[in-house]
Amino acid sequence: MSLKAIEMQVALPRTHDAGKLLEQMQQRGQLQHDLASESVKREEEKKKNSVIKQEQKDITRFQKERHHEEQSQSQQHGSNKGKQKHHPKEQHPYKGTRVDYSG
Repeated sequence: MSLKAIEMQVALPRTHDAGKLLEQMQQRGQLQHDLASESVKREEEKKKNSVIKQEQKDITRFQKERHHEEQSQSQQHGSNKGKQKHHPKEQHPYKGTRVDYSG
């Protein structure tokens, strides 16, 4: 089966268009992959920053509580000079108080 000149005029541009479409489809897949990886990077950075901010808040809150306790103890110490000083356990903002040994 041979192609005539008129058929060749139609067939060649269509193969060129098909090649362009295939290239665009490949680029679209790569573009989607790039966008997905960028969004994952942004989410990770956002989570990392939120953890750092939360830890800073916890540290400042912990320091403020300790400062208030020291002030109250110094006031109690001034009024109760004869009594023995009692140091309450400081509670960590996000660590627990018990250890779970079960398996």
